[in-house]
Amino acid sequence: KETIFLLNGFTCNQFNIAKVIDGLADQFKIISFDYRGQGLAYREKYEKITVDAVLADIDALHRHLGNIPIHLMGYSMGCQLAVEWNHRGNHHVKSLVLLLGIYGNIFDSFLNLGIFAPLLKITVQLFPALKNLYRLAWRSAHRLPYPVRVTLGRGALLNPDLVREEELRPFLDQLAYLDFEYILHMAHAIHEHSNDGQFHSIAAPCLVISGESDLFALPIHSERVHQAVASSWYFSIPRGTHNAVLENAGDIVGWIKEFFAAKQL
Repeated sequence: KETIFLLNGFTCNQFNIAKVIDGLADQFKIISFDYRGQGLAYREKYEKITVDAVLADIDALHRHLGNIPIHLMGYSMGCQLAVEWNHRGNHHVKSLVLLLGIYGNIFDSFLNLGIFAPLLKITVQLFPALKNLYRLAWRSAHRLPYPVRVTLGRGALLNPDLVREEELRPFLDQLAYLDFEYILHMAHAIHEHSNDGQFHSIAAPCLVISGESDLFALPIHSERVHQAVASSWYFSIPRGTHNAVLENAGDIVGWIKEFFAAKQL
């Protein structure tokens, strides 16, 4: 089978991409992994949290696979990493699929508000003095009753009406176990990194999918990539949130298969 190398999103585990993987597994071999500090690797640390450190792990896994040609797919932060990894040497990339992507400087537009970038900067500066308080607040927030957490995320980040609790809850519950220091410094790293000036390096066939109601990765970011990459395909999920990989997995899988069939990949 052709191999899809799937790069997941920030603070994610394998549960949030499971339905997309299941939908594609009949035609493709799919390789994914948990970044250090996330998923089952939440105890694994970097000496310094950077985008380059994550890319080094991606390089290592690709070497482990034998440096084979791959279809490179990203979700959310995974799109930012995919574009960067492709830019650094795209001869292994047969196609690029970008789902609900962020491409750097993400907190400038988070929730369509301008307060989050300066708030992130202040939080990083105060972390050494307030780290115990931050960690307690993070864990407490993510241990609230499930209906409360769903209500707080409704509309902005997810639509619980389109996904069953047993599908969504494993993703939400694992957030409480993540180390806030990792979360904070990785958020800072992906905000400071940018893919600007890299889209011209996408020479392989490219599919871009956004969510119409995504307030984390605003559709304007995906549209910018589509406009920059000649002959790219673009779909927007009606009322799709940033959790559309779970909520609208059927649509996403259908578009991906249509794209691969049309491009004869």
